[in-house]
Amino acid sequence: MAISSDILNASILIVDDRKVNVELIYCMLSNAGYTSLTSTVNPLEVCDLHRANEYDLILLDLMMPKMDGFQVMEGLKLVESEIEQKTGPKIESDGCLPVLVITAQPEHKERALQAGAKGFISKPFDRLEVLTHIRDVLEIRLLQKELQQFITSLEVTLSERTAPLRETEELFYQLAGNLPQVFWVWDVHDQTFRYINPAWEKMTGRRVAPGDKLDKFFAAVHPEDMQRVIREASELSRRSVDHDYRLLLPDNTVRWVHTRTFPIKDSKGVHRVVGITDDITHRKGADQRLLQLAHYDSLTDLPNRNLFDESLQKIIKQAEMNHRTISVLFLDIDNFKKINDDLGRAIGDELLRQFSRRLLECLRVTDMVARLGGDEFGCILVTPDGSGDAGVVASKIREALRQPFNLLDHEITVTASIGISVYPTDSLDADALVQNGGTAMYRSKEAGRDTYRFFTAEMNARAIEKLDQENALRRALDLNEFVLYYQPKVELSMGRITGVEALIRWRRPGHGLIAPLEFISVLEQTGLISEVGAWVIESACKQISKWRRSGIGEIPVSVNVSGRQFSQGTLNQDIIRATQENDVHPELLEFELQTERALRENSIDSDLLELEMTESSLMTHAKKTAGILQRLKLLGIRISIDDFGTGYSSLAYVRRLPIDVLKIDRSFIAEITTNSADAAITTAIIEMAHSLNVKVVAEGVETVEQLDFLRERGCDEIQGYYFARPLPAHEIAKLLLSGNRFLKPAQSLIV
Repeated sequence: MAISSDILNASILIVDDRKVNVELIYCMLSNAGYTSLTSTVNPLEVCDLHRANEYDLILLDLMMPKMDGFQVMEGLKLVESEIEQKTGPKIESDGCLPVLVITAQPEHKERALQAGAKGFISKPFDRLEVLTHIRDVLEIRLLQKELQQFITSLEVTLSERTAPLRETEELFYQLAGNLPQVFWVWDVHDQTFRYINPAWEKMTGRRVAPGDKLDKFFAAVHPEDMQRVIREASELSRRSVDHDYRLLLPDNTVRWVHTRTFPIKDSKGVHRVVGITDDITHRKGADQRLLQLAHYDSLTDLPNRNLFDESLQKIIKQAEMNHRTISVLFLDIDNFKKINDDLGRAIGDELLRQFSRRLLECLRVTDMVARLGGDEFGCILVTPDGSGDAGVVASKIREALRQPFNLLDHEITVTASIGISVYPTDSLDADALVQNGGTAMYRSKEAGRDTYRFFTAEMNARAIEKLDQENALRRALDLNEFVLYYQPKVELSMGRITGVEALIRWRRPGHGLIAPLEFISVLEQTGLISEVGAWVIESACKQISKWRRSGIGEIPVSVNVSGRQFSQGTLNQDIIRATQENDVHPELLEFELQTERALRENSIDSDLLELEMTESSLMTHAKKTAGILQRLKLLGIRISIDDFGTGYSSLAYVRRLPIDVLKIDRSFIAEITTNSADAAITTAIIEMAHSLNVKVVAEGVETVEQLDFLRERGCDEIQGYYFARPLPAHEIAKLLLSGNRFLKPAQSLIV
């Protein structure tokens, strides 16, 4: 039988065109005790390797250049056929290959199984899942080989009709009797069991003897699975069966089992069926725990965001049929971040647990409460008497929070801001209800916290305020209210200023200097972004020309460009006109593609995605984008990707487009000296960019520790408050006219 040492000595071939994946799987298996491991990054070698070594298992990546996994499996079928011609197999596995495919794309899994794979390993890798799946497949594979060897020996012995027959039979009974799995042989012609080993009685407490019909076997099957098992058993003589089902034992305990069958043929066709049944109760339990993790919050045991969204969709469908009202409550603990920061994460976690229990006490059994993330919670109420019931529940929650929480020797009183959206009054769509509820919640915070607000017509006041901002932005260009600030970029090796980044500000009368975060999204929504973007390009070029005329020299300027300027096809004309009119060399311009923010902050139909390009949409529409960028490159303009690492960028993406610079997003830089994940990501980006001859700029550098980390890893340039905040043009001129382009940390630069 297949013992642990046999499994660990099984021969395994690892196939992946990415060396890092091969090394990861090789290390995982080696640490688990597997000893006979081979690997290759060239799919063209797989068939020859298998022909020479006849591997017990091949771990095969599907998406590879030169030859994908499906083509490899077609070749392996021919190799398997050659092997079978030499060995003359009697046990068939329904065309299955000794292959587990590796894929991150669910849509490929069914096709892979149809192509002959025994199963699949999903990316990203879950170590326990990978090792468990590999062990299961190898155990079945080795049992098949042992059975094949035994059956071959048995048939030779029977054909010779000699005394060794008894010895072979004794070997069979010793082999089968010691298997931990249930092993049985069923006769196709008389529909009876020829043999079933003692493991069946040990597992079920029931006895099935040679000559018994399938009914004796079915008696142990769980009633809810009975019809399916009987239906699949009727196919035993025509195809292999591979399925899970439950057994109901005499003491009413339930065990999950997995059964695989293998037809045995003679010259007249299938005359026996061999089956192996394994107890997988523990594995099913692990699967259930994974399902729990996927749908429930591990800290509070409440449903998580996924289950909340799924439940809301279902409840809306039911409400539509029954003409019921649904209220969706969004709650956020006021000042939770301060509590978490001041008293520590342990106190914060305990507060979340106790807070969730109080929420449950305020709701009915038919209501649902979920933790949506952080300190945000959601409730779904079926309110037959209208949305007023939701207000009652909100008041009840507020009152329940009046009592202080006892948190590890700390007594704390908290409040919550609550937003309420109502179906069907506010929307018929689940996503819209969620968005409206969140909007109402933030309005509660703005109203002073510890209150609740409905998403109702009264919110027109906010819409009026937004409209006023839009109208002011439409006038801002004509009234010269926009201004550019410039932040120096510093070469790390020498500390020399290599250029500046142009950053727009809005000097709105009565409001002071407004940062772009507060109005860029409005420019995107209104379509003003193209006009303002052209103004930025024009102003940057004018400033380059002005600095040159004043004797400062030619200062490279990088300008943020919206994805909409690409889609509207005006970017080239804007740049050509601006550079020619101001006699500026185009290589002094560097465009940073900040498209992720545009798509995230705008709600658009999918057919308009091309107009709002993120990093992922640049990959999706790479052919169109590449054409525009190539024309810019002909002008000598440099191209960079801003906020790199926050979207869906990839090596293929960087290789395909004519990129000169990657700018690492400040969110990674903020904790590179304290967060190992951010440090690893930053290091990987630098190494990857340099391998492609792409320069790297780090944004948001504020401390000497961050500076030292980046310098040690070879980052080319940095921006951030460590050297200088964004400065008006005249301050940049004053700095550069001093003749010193070597920046040192100086508070005088921080204005």
